[in-house]
Amino acid sequence: MYIRKLDYRGVEKARYEGEVLARDEHGVLIQATWARPAVSLGFVTFERGDVLRESFYNDRWYNVFEIYSAQGCLKGWYADVARPARISADSLEWEDLLLDIWMNPAGELQTLDEDEFSAAEPDLTPLERTVARNTLDVLRQELLRRWRAYMNDRIAQALKGRRWSAATAESCTGGLIGDELTNRAGSSDYFMGGVISYDNRIKQQALGVSAETLAQSGAVSEACALEMARGVRRALGVHVGVSATGIAGPGGGSPEKPVGLVFIGVSTPRTELVRRFVWPHDRIGNKRATADAALRMLLEVLESDAGERE
Repeated sequence: MYIRKLDYRGVEKARYEGEVLARDEHGVLIQATWARPAVSLGFVTFERGDVLRESFYNDRWYNVFEIYSAQGCLKGWYADVARPARISADSLEWEDLLLDIWMNPAGELQTLDEDEFSAAEPDLTPLERTVARNTLDVLRQELLRRWRAYMNDRIAQALKGRRWSAATAESCTGGLIGDELTNRAGSSDYFMGGVISYDNRIKQQALGVSAETLAQSGAVSEACALEMARGVRRALGVHVGVSATGIAGPGGGSPEKPVGLVFIGVSTPRTELVRRFVWPHDRIGNKRATADAALRMLLEVLESDAGERE
């Protein structure tokens, strides 16, 4: 397929060819190879031989580019706010509205070119200005959805490669970590279940968290998170336990333990890790940030274990 990139005024900025991998009534997925000399954008460098899997839509105000090295390693996702693409049988045109988002393989997002967009706004219609700004939030969620699927694949590969099983012990997330892990088809091969220990009584009875820990450190503490991760391994007979305990908000915080404070724990036969986070979001945002951080920690521990064995 022949692709033309235009600026918001309709001036051609680039043209190239790509292979159509899939298409439906909403758009097309194209694979192209970077054939030009290396170009560094600061946050990523495009190098000769890099592979770009490009999603274009005729009914959405954005495109998404998934970028791989020539060796097949994911470099990240680059997404453009753009007018809906014009797609025919053998060609495609799209018009860049300047706002962009970069997301690296760790799921860290960076909004780009806001100054350039502000300068161009007088040339856009009121509808285009509004839609472009609103599309940023939609695009962030789309990129994070892709990142979670990517993390799920890597976690599955790591667990299945060791023939390990996993389970979750969740308090403030209410089962969101387990929900995310089971979004992947085939997760029953390695994910066994979870305990939603919202009440301290459940933490004690189901997970074996000690009364002493709850009295001295509290339910929102490093000690409790570790005992929860250990406890779910024991209770469900799995190799890996992942735990989360915290204060999602909007109430329940204190100067010592503010709203957004969370402890996440991971326990395996080889490694135990607990980390403290303080999220700045609303209740739903704090829960989601905790679940995402749990995925990162789980994969980190699994890959660290593999490195130590090697």
